[in-house]
Amino acid sequence: MRNKLFYTCFYAFFYGGVLMITIGCTLPDMRAVYNLSDTLSGALLSSYSFGNLASGIIIGLAGLYLGQKKSIILALISVLAGLLLLMTTHVKILLFLACALIGVGRGSSITFSQRGVSILSGGNSRIIGMLHAFFAMGAIIAPLIFSVLRVITWRAGLIVAMILALIELILFISIKDYSALETLKDSDSDSDSKNNKSRKSIEFMKDSGFIIICCSMFLYLCCEQSISGWLVTYMNYKSMTMNFSLLIGRLFCVWLAKYISNKKILLISSISAAIFFALMLKSEGEIFIALSVACVGFCMAGISPILYASSAPYTNKYPLALGMLFTIGCTGSTIMPFITGFIADFYGFDGGMSAILVTFILLIIFAVINLMRGK
Repeated sequence: MRNKLFYTCFYAFFYGGVLMITIGCTLPDMRAVYNLSDTLSGALLSSYSFGNLASGIIIGLAGLYLGQKKSIILALISVLAGLLLLMTTHVKILLFLACALIGVGRGSSITFSQRGVSILSGGNSRIIGMLHAFFAMGAIIAPLIFSVLRVITWRAGLIVAMILALIELILFISIKDYSALETLKDSDSDSDSKNNKSRKSIEFMKDSGFIIICCSMFLYLCCEQSISGWLVTYMNYKSMTMNFSLLIGRLFCVWLAKYISNKKILLISSISAAIFFALMLKSEGEIFIALSVACVGFCMAGISPILYASSAPYTNKYPLALGMLFTIGCTGSTIMPFITGFIADFYGFDGGMSAILVTFILLIIFAVINLMRGK
């Protein structure tokens, strides 16, 4: 049963990758159908990210008070409700609600699965790296599905997304025993009273190491959500995705972690991603743009798994820690797509996308601070 839960979490990450790209893939069609401005389009992406933001706290509290199984089932029902609403509504404000529901469900599923694999694997960074590789696989497949099915209707891809969500729901329902996630391992004490206290404690918020990880996640998700959400539209404007390079990059980082510390990989990845993103903005020819995008994806690939693996000492002990990490991170993914769209309305897409470069620079600064802290 533990193995089934373990592999179901991997499928959940695969589907999380599909959902991450879903809104971005449908955005050009929704812009045309609903006559959305750049600012409104950015707000739509931000409403999705706002759902992700809320999910960090929701799944943590739901897990404590409702139990792990009920919490993940409710999360997937939220995804199904959001996708159904996105396909059927003709009211703009309901589009924002639909994206928020999808964000809540997707974020809750990712948080749940991340913590599940972290606990079941003992925080093994290589296994967590493989988990995120499955996420990249989903992100690769989603654009292919949407590009093929949009010749029928842009809603066809959403139907496939609903089917995949139903599969995940059935898998989680079929698992009877969630005790491995209900009981946390507390090496400092075996007493039930101290263990229960640790379950609801927020002592981790006083640790500077955890704060640095949270800030880095905030900046990383600023970059990731803005790029993934706006990339399809940007490439149409620029006159191609980075998801395959994300997969290769994450597999590469799994191998590289055997020889180089996570902190050094984080710094190298941040600097490299910033450089190639700047080159992407300056590139004009399609070949150079494609190469730049691929390199950005490759360099960014290892950042998220490393941050999650680094947080394992906190998230394995405190159920609320992963929710807090995810919430703080998703604050960035909520704010930045809107800022990008808002700036693009006034200074064009190049100006809007250039704003993302600032977050890359800040990410480098925190990676340096993280490295200087030592072990």
